[in-house]
Amino acid sequence: MFFRDLKLKPTTIEVTLAEARLPVRMGHRDASKVFGEPLNRQLAATAMGTLTKVRAHEAGPDDICGVTLYLGLRNASREGLESVANMLDYLHAPYGSSLRRAEGGDPVLFGVAEGLEISVDSTLAPDAQARRDLAMTCSEAMKGLAINRGWIRRADKTVFYFYGENVRSMQDRLSEAFETHAVLATARARRLA
Repeated sequence: MFFRDLKLKPTTIEVTLAEARLPVRMGHRDASKVFGEPLNRQLAATAMGTLTKVRAHEAGPDDICGVTLYLGLRNASREGLESVANMLDYLHAPYGSSLRRAEGGDPVLFGVAEGLEISVDSTLAPDAQARRDLAMTCSEAMKGLAINRGWIRRADKTVFYFYGENVRSMQDRLSEAFETHAVLATARARRLA
């Protein structure tokens, strides 16, 4: 069946612009896939608004040191902002994250994840398969405690980023892997600020 002369009704929805800033260190992972797309799906499902843009802040090429999510929210009251913050907490937003209206105002502070950086000599992780194996070894050691946010090569080190609820627990679980895995024997783990 073919319809002619269909006229769409113009629809406008008033939104308030807001910005969520996440101080997350990421390696090769795409910030849009990790935070933007899941948040946008949740905002659409709850009819709370939409994600308009994701901007990754880089300390160097492919070295993400923070992410800003630009939002259009139907309810930008304190309660509305707290609801969005809870959605981001579900995605393991790091401590120190904030959400505020674009025109200013008091931010909503949130975050549930602590960061752990694991660095190994780059000669021990020379290719993608070796990096993948190391990341999987660390992920298995911290299963249920941490999420891998990627890796980055810095000078003579390859650095892996993990986020979880308790850095001390993550380090305790890693200590056995550091002792038994030959490549990880020289690895260093430190808490991200």
